[in-house]
Amino acid sequence: MAQDPPNPDQADMKSLSHDPLDHSELLRRHCPVIKFDARELFFPTEVDGFVKSSALMRGDQVVLAEGELSLERLGDGLSDHFLRFVSDEERKSVVGEEAKRLARKILSPRLGRVGLFGRVFDAVYSLIHIVRPTVPNRTVSAAALKADRLGLHKDRPVTYARAINTGGWLVLHYAYFYLFNDWRTSYRGLNDHEGDWEQIWIYCDPSDHSPQWIAASSHDNWGANLRRHWNDPEVVISDGRPVLHAGAGSHALYFRPGDYVTRLDVPGLRWLLRAQRWTQGALRIKDQAAERGMGPAFGAPFVDTATADGVDARVWDIRELDDQLDWIGRFRGLWGLDTHDPGEGERGPGGPKFTRTGQIRVSWADPVGFAGLHRTPPPSTMRRRFSDAKLDAVLDDVEHEIRRTARKLPFAAQTEAAADMEVDSKRLTELMRQRTELTDLRGRLSNPPADLDYRAHLKNAAVPLPPPAETGYILTFWSVVSVPLVLLSLAAVLVFDSITVAGFTAVVAAGTLLAEQLVRRRFQAVIRMSVVFALTAAFFAFAIGGLFTVFRFGIGAVITLAAGVLFVSNLGELGAATRHRRRSRLANEADADELS
Repeated sequence: MAQDPPNPDQADMKSLSHDPLDHSELLRRHCPVIKFDARELFFPTEVDGFVKSSALMRGDQVVLAEGELSLERLGDGLSDHFLRFVSDEERKSVVGEEAKRLARKILSPRLGRVGLFGRVFDAVYSLIHIVRPTVPNRTVSAAALKADRLGLHKDRPVTYARAINTGGWLVLHYAYFYLFNDWRTSYRGLNDHEGDWEQIWIYCDPSDHSPQWIAASSHDNWGANLRRHWNDPEVVISDGRPVLHAGAGSHALYFRPGDYVTRLDVPGLRWLLRAQRWTQGALRIKDQAAERGMGPAFGAPFVDTATADGVDARVWDIRELDDQLDWIGRFRGLWGLDTHDPGEGERGPGGPKFTRTGQIRVSWADPVGFAGLHRTPPPSTMRRRFSDAKLDAVLDDVEHEIRRTARKLPFAAQTEAAADMEVDSKRLTELMRQRTELTDLRGRLSNPPADLDYRAHLKNAAVPLPPPAETGYILTFWSVVSVPLVLLSLAAVLVFDSITVAGFTAVVAAGTLLAEQLVRRRFQAVIRMSVVFALTAAFFAFAIGGLFTVFRFGIGAVITLAAGVLFVSNLGELGAATRHRRRSRLANEADADELS
């Protein structure tokens, strides 16, 4: 994408709002700044070129060939259709040198930044990927070459925007379309898919149009964790515009630059996570850096890199986002190749209004509820609900009741029973507490405190990983070989039948967990775990018999093949560790030069 024009404060507006109030200036004033990774291949662009360069498909049938489709022809009755941007011929025409040139380098190792459970999931995912329907190889290269050939990335990145009054808020809604999500292929992420929609919402007080909250899409997450207050220290504001950081390939949006680990919340496995956390607590083992703040979720080694060291998109071509347009309001198909992936991660996305299943998105119909804001009214609404006049009236009533009760109490000892006196005394105490609460409320409404907790709504919010200081060569090598080694050991037992599988599995599991702590230099944890394993082994020494006697050779061969595939797949970690060390050394040398 071409560099930004000289003036960073200008944004082109095209027919933005049908609202009787003209919100185009407000949309321009707060249009977010997005910072990208230096390796990024795809940037926000217009949908026109993508649609014209795609074929409209239904199953394997071409309904409209490339060049015959336009935005005007996307409408009702197409919920089972999808757009295919890269044809089989275009994909097969990519030569090896072009694919190699477009391949992205992984700049830091990932497997060592999560625990053993995360690496086991990565192994299962890698093996399932072999039979899972996914975006074909070299599709990313073909898409990047096609985008360059057709000039689909414009001088100014494009955002589609609208302003709506809903749920008591004035919502500024920005949508961004990318030609491709290449997170898996280019950055060892979780998935690839043609087409990609990301969104940002800014929630303004309708009385004075002042921005109060901002929410940004991040994969399929939703709720209060996605939003931050405008005055949150985590939110960077540049000339009235929030600054966000896009994950490389995934385009998920984050408020701070850095690496973010993928969270896996599998309800059926929460018991295992609780057992892991309990064991770590009992043995006083520190959590992995990648797993802190994860809540009920495992840390998986799919790292979203939002380093913000590339294009700084400040100048935007702002287009209309209106469901009166057929391609927004009526097209329920997919904006990319439909691979029929049962997990849906490799299928093209739905549009800004519809999900992959053709249902209206909650984020479109109810952006306030999508960000968990229904219980948080704008400041002006709060002021209307609790005006000074109303509060003064209530305070006067409470003061009157306090004076009446206080005057009564000195005479109550002579005229009332002890039980009645105790009731009056407690009532006086409660009235005085209410007066203090109301006085504090009036003060908060008229002069909001500077240290207001803007993060009270956050539960397990995403935080960037600390720099991978733990990720030396020893840990990287262990993260590469640990799971394949366990599989190879199990295959050897099955094939050679030297000891019982159950007994060997226990030994390997114990050895792997001990090695995991040893390479992380957690020596006290090793000692404590060794004692626990020794006692457990002594108790169960004769309780478990051998298994797998009939098909052990076939099973052993399959496990050996799986171990080989995983080992080859993980070898890229060693190169990533070398590149990370080189970058760290160069950064330290640059800092030293500046100080000198």
